Amino acid sequence: MTTPPSLRTLPALCSAMALLCLPSSAALYTSGHGDFGVAYEAGDFHFHFHADGATVDGSVTGDVEYDIPDVTVIASTSSSLVLPIDFPALGAGTGQTIWVLPEVQDPDLPFLGLATEELELSEWGNITFTLGNVTSPSGNGEFALWQSGSFGEVLLRMSTADPGSDSLILPPGSHAHYNWGFTEAGTWQIEMTVSGTHVTDGFQSSTETLTFHVVPEPASALLGSLGMLGLLLRRRR
Repeated sequence: MTTPPSLRTLPALCSAMALLCLPSSAALYTSGHGDFGVAYEAGDFHFHFHADGATVDGSVTGDVEYDIPDVTVIASTSSSLVLPIDFPALGAGTGQTIWVLPEVQDPDLPFLGLATEELELSEWGNITFTLGNVTSPSGNGEFALWQSGSFGEVLLRMSTADPGSDSLILPPGSHAHYNWGFTEAGTWQIEMTVSGTHVTDGFQSSTETLTFHVVPEPASALLGSLGMLGLLLRRRR
């Protein structure tokens, strides 16, 4: 008789099965340091993904840039947590599962920020990142971007649950990290616009759609699949 897989292997199996469903052309960013940043070269205001020590497609990168449509950010099962209290930033209640890519580095998760490091301070005013359309797996999910204050307060930067929180400002030559939160497993499309004014070339803007794949918990996905597989195997005997 075949021994069933250890429960300790289920998160890894779940992640692997979910990744198989993604488009093969996308580079998968699974852990390490990366930023969605902006550069300006020869009149091109380029909003891009900058990997610097990130794990992309299973390999740790050096200093590499990607076009944003070519990258999918993976929030694995280890990013999930059950809320002990209500969390208005995501419109989520006590006992609900959410997924968070934290602003403090976790070696198993993407450490993801927003960056203006490639813009010269002498050439630019402040740079604005603005949230656009957000498409969740069900159409009813909520997304938020926030930082943690020194006394544990939530410093909300962007949220689909709070229409008044849809943009943040960074000075040129800087970068910052955030908590990226999601209320549903599945694939998310998050439109974001970065804009600013160059001292000689005037207003510049670029809009891209960021793709995230939130891996479901084993209990909600893989366990059900394994149960159905077991039933089919028993029927075939």
